[in-house]
Amino acid sequence: MTITNQLESFVARGRHPRNVKDQREISFGFAELSTNADLHERLVNKGGVETLANLLGISQDSESQQFAALAIANTASTNSLCKKIVNLDVLESLVAYVGNEAGDPVGRQYCAMALGNLLADPDNHESIVEMRCIPALITLLQNCSDGREKESGTYAAFAISNIATNCSYHERIVGEGAIELLVALACCDDEEARRHALLSLRGLCGTKCIRQKMLQKGILDPLILLSRSYDKNIVKEVSIIFNCLSTEDENKEEISYRALSTLISLLMSGDDYVERHSCSAIANLMECSDIHLRFIEERGLPPLVSLCSSVDEGCRQEVMRALSNLSFNLDMVEAMVKENALQPLVKAIADDQCRFAALTIANIATHSSAIMPIAQAGAIRPLVSLMSMSDNDVESRRFGALALTNITTCEAFHSLVIETGAPEALFLLSNSSDVESKQYVAKTLANLSCNVANHELIVDKGGLQPLISLANDPWPDIHQHAVAAMWGLSSVSRKLRRKIVDEGGLGPLCRLLTSSVKDLQLSHDIISCLCNLSCESEIKFEVTRSGAVSTLLSCMESDERTIVCCACECLANLAEMTENQGFLAKSGVITPCSSVMRSRDNMILRESGRLSANTCSDPLAADIIINDGVHFLLMSFLLSKDSACQKIGAIGIGNLSTNDCHREALMKAGVLEPLISLTRSEKTHIDTRRFSMLALANLTANFATHDDFVLQGAISMLVSFSNSDDVYLKHYAAFALAELSRNAKMSEILADENALEPVLFLVGSKNFAVEQQLLPAIRTLSFLDSNKVTICASDSLRVILGFIGGCNSTADDLRLACCAIANLVEIESNMELAVSLGCISLLVVTLESDDDEVQSESARALGNLASNIDFCDILLEHGLAQLLVTCYSGISIEPRRMAAMALSNLSSNIKAHSDLLELDVLSLATSECLAALDLKQSSDHETLRFCILIIANLTGGNHSLPLAENLFGKCMTMIHPPTCVSPESCLITLPIAS
Repeated sequence: MTITNQLESFVARGRHPRNVKDQREISFGFAELSTNADLHERLVNKGGVETLANLLGISQDSESQQFAALAIANTASTNSLCKKIVNLDVLESLVAYVGNEAGDPVGRQYCAMALGNLLADPDNHESIVEMRCIPALITLLQNCSDGREKESGTYAAFAISNIATNCSYHERIVGEGAIELLVALACCDDEEARRHALLSLRGLCGTKCIRQKMLQKGILDPLILLSRSYDKNIVKEVSIIFNCLSTEDENKEEISYRALSTLISLLMSGDDYVERHSCSAIANLMECSDIHLRFIEERGLPPLVSLCSSVDEGCRQEVMRALSNLSFNLDMVEAMVKENALQPLVKAIADDQCRFAALTIANIATHSSAIMPIAQAGAIRPLVSLMSMSDNDVESRRFGALALTNITTCEAFHSLVIETGAPEALFLLSNSSDVESKQYVAKTLANLSCNVANHELIVDKGGLQPLISLANDPWPDIHQHAVAAMWGLSSVSRKLRRKIVDEGGLGPLCRLLTSSVKDLQLSHDIISCLCNLSCESEIKFEVTRSGAVSTLLSCMESDERTIVCCACECLANLAEMTENQGFLAKSGVITPCSSVMRSRDNMILRESGRLSANTCSDPLAADIIINDGVHFLLMSFLLSKDSACQKIGAIGIGNLSTNDCHREALMKAGVLEPLISLTRSEKTHIDTRRFSMLALANLTANFATHDDFVLQGAISMLVSFSNSDDVYLKHYAAFALAELSRNAKMSEILADENALEPVLFLVGSKNFAVEQQLLPAIRTLSFLDSNKVTICASDSLRVILGFIGGCNSTADDLRLACCAIANLVEIESNMELAVSLGCISLLVVTLESDDDEVQSESARALGNLASNIDFCDILLEHGLAQLLVTCYSGISIEPRRMAAMALSNLSSNIKAHSDLLELDVLSLATSECLAALDLKQSSDHETLRFCILIIANLTGGNHSLPLAENLFGKCMTMIHPPTCVSPESCLITLPIAS
């Protein structure tokens, strides 16, 4: 009979078996046929499976049931037929038989095997589970736990392991109490039973909430036991379960306490699969820092490091993850370096494990002592390459940047980092969309910017624009470190400061300053950067007008001393520019400044004082300072024990004293005594002494202060310092004496103190501004006869004449110079020198000035020279007679008086008579005399005296007798009527006046 006929016969007979013998024959026949996999499809298609299910349900013979179940199990081993078998309505019979505790044990095992085969197809899970197969299988599994058939547990675990591949049913399986039974089965001595139990437990590990329960149910004991199995498959399952269980934080401590040595031994199993999952479990455990020391003590690091060279890519990746987790603990870094973990890490950067390798190196680099070994291992260049390659994943490049951030905290390796092309890689990564990458880029650039040697390199390679872009980033951690980098770059080089502003760096700084009030560190860095930028005179104006001033003023009221100090310093720098001082005063800088000037912090005192001192140069600010009493605070700086504060106080008082309207207020406040004290003290810093002396020089510009200088005994001190070896002290003292010399009341006092020499010393500076400032003093000093020869012996005469003939001279300069010359040539010994220097030609020109005082002093000077007969010819050659006549003919009293004086001196020289008579000078003089005799007219007595002297000189010779008689007749006519007295009877010969 053919197999097909046999099959059809068994199917037909199985529908209505007559007795037990038939049942056995049919079931055995099906079992025998099912051993041939080629017949499985025909067996299903011909209705054999339904027949077997029918026999399983109706037969009472255990042998028949066993063979029927075996035949179904064999047929279900063909995966392609599982779905058809499930659809043939055989599940109910199989599940019922498995769950029947009274059923034949072998039959139940075969039914469980059949269900296990059917469950191999995930599509069947729902249908089978809905038939309540899980409770039935758990019931069968209990037989093994009761010490009965272990095969029952094997087949039940087999079926459960297939169901467990679907996480949807895990809670149902666990709810039926499967974990304890499977753990117990895993501890049995049957190899197959242990394997299926592990498969089931492995599947259940896929659900997070079950992992902790498994540990509580004692799964570690069988795992530790089975890890020593010679069956590689069992060891693989053990490693997988360890991997899954170790993912839960609640399990890590217990696993490490009980099974850490087991896991370490699995690292050396020699099986790539086992080593990979063991490494993964170790990596999971290393997420808990409390386990790190135990791992090191158990000597787990050497085998872990050795697996860095594993051929299995997944294993290498888990090793890197484990090392990266371990490296988070700084206490472990030394052990990692000692175990030569760096070399494989560096090598791994170029492989697919670059992400965790870079992270590990980054973590190790947080330990300063490990940076040197990292550099020696050659890690820097691979890290830079990792960042430069855009095809690398985002995390890899991010961790590469983090590693460089930590490495660059050590300045010794900056040059090596830059040589490997790190700046370009960082600039490229700054355009990344990854926030953390940009954060690490900003941090690295900030570290590099701390080194002055790197500044030019960073900027030359195009680093400013990336930094400015990062400073504009909305993320705080990014723009904060970008600002820190800009702060570093602006710390030294004037060129870089200018470049930062030119490329737009000022914008984000000012914008962030406004919004960073609550972020103290960011505020500090921004203000510090602005401080550096404001050191440059070209930038001060831009910073002031950038809108930062108002925020800086509010920062002066901060509770953080460093911010207050930096804000004061920045504003003080800005106030060094004259154009900014008025703006700052209008912005209200004086009020907060006066508040912080009372601080007990020396640095705040210095910078707030410097701000106030610089602002004093502006008239508006100076008015506010005086009105608000801030000058008293500056005076208190003079009395400070801090040398810097003393210097600042001297500068502030010096600036205030440049304003004439404030000098009296300062003197009333008692500023003179501390200034003199600081200047005199040799213990005082030289700069402070200089500024104190300058303040004194400024105060002397007001005549009202001069008496106080005398009372304080300052004149002798000034004279003493005018001989100082210090150039500045010497000049400032001389300037002070020069200012005092302007006051005629001080002339004799200064002469007694020998103050002339210091003043004349300044004349030798050949500086027009200085000479211009000294001119009033020279003019005043020239009134004293005792000074005149000394003044001319110095270079002063050249200076005075220079103002008379100079094109840059003002009207005041001309007046003062002419007066000084007139005074000096009152001494005959000075005349020759003055004439030799060309004073006559200069004075002749100024005699034609429209200014009455210039005319008057020029005429006086020329008149004094005319008293010397040696210069008569020269004076006449310059046309002096005509000019004097013209000057005398004016209406102003003083020029007429001095012209008359000059004519009288000129007329004393007989050589000039012809020129004077030709110009009808006698008639002019006569007219003046006649006018004086007229009671109805007013007359200047000095002019009259000089005119009479002119008449006397011109009519003193016999050749002038007719003129004298005529003049006498006119005079008598004015006194008496002409009919009463004869002119001849009153004729008098007048002598020549000397």
